[in-house]
Amino acid sequence: MRQLLVECSDPGLVISLAEELENVLRNIDFDRARALQSQLSDLARELGPEVERAWGGFRLELPGDGGYPPIFGNREGMKQDEKPLKKLLAQAAERGLGRFELGWTSLLSQGGPEPETREQYISDLADGIRWDRWEEPGISLMSTDLPKAMAEHRERLAEEYGGEVLRERARWPEVGHRWVRDAAERVEKALQEVDTRAEAVMEYELARLDPAGVEPAERVRWAALAVRLSVEFEKWCAAAEEPLPYLYQRAALFDHLWTACQGFGRARPFMEQRFLALIEQAKGLYTADGVAALQHIYDELHRSPWDRLPGLWAAEDEEEEAEDNPDEGPDLAV
Repeated sequence: MRQLLVECSDPGLVISLAEELENVLRNIDFDRARALQSQLSDLARELGPEVERAWGGFRLELPGDGGYPPIFGNREGMKQDEKPLKKLLAQAAERGLGRFELGWTSLLSQGGPEPETREQYISDLADGIRWDRWEEPGISLMSTDLPKAMAEHRERLAEEYGGEVLRERARWPEVGHRWVRDAAERVEKALQEVDTRAEAVMEYELARLDPAGVEPAERVRWAALAVRLSVEFEKWCAAAEEPLPYLYQRAALFDHLWTACQGFGRARPFMEQRFLALIEQAKGLYTADGVAALQHIYDELHRSPWDRLPGLWAAEDEEEEAEDNPDEGPDLAV
């Protein structure tokens, strides 16, 4: 049986660049992140042994507690390191290297090569794009909820049709499995009626409403409903995009909407076309790594979660086989 192990570490120190993600995507690729690390090392050496020692354990790593790269972490950092590190970061800002923030994390450090690879950096940027969208106006973790008016309407229908059936079946003299089965069948029929009536109203409202009179947060909910129902999605996707000033935010929106409909329905080709257009547009704005991050998100949307399992299982099987045969050397051609 495979087990999922959740581990925690002692608190560690992290240093992040205090820049908007848009600026990172435009200006800081993997090579620039490596250069920043080298410049901070040189500056720490210049500021003396105490600062050099405090900085010494930091490495480029995954954004642990949310956010986006570049982030530098040291899980061996101590409370007394804060003062010399703040001195280092103040000097870095003064000399034009950038504004950095110092914080704590309780997450484990990233495994693998030090510093991390370009492929990992691109994956980190992609995750940063997904995470950052929750902070933008009009997009929140609850954005794929039904629009408020539609949620209230379907709730009334469910109470009218489903509630009546449940009350009626509650008085029925039958008991046991037969009562449960019969009640479930009747409730299912009632919910089908609720769904039919609710969808008719939803489609009518999607066509009737003018997005200009709808708040940004509600526009995203209407867009999510539109892609689920495969009606009026071009109108509502354009309306949801309109308030977002940055290209990566629009890509994040389509990641959000794709997830809402699970990539199914007549809206899929439209969303694919729009996402590819954003990637093409990004080539004139973002670094090659920034463009690759958008492409990474697009590619991930087309992958099933099950696609990753064979590779993961194969890697685990190789590790288990190596543990079972620790003295067995590699096969050598004679």
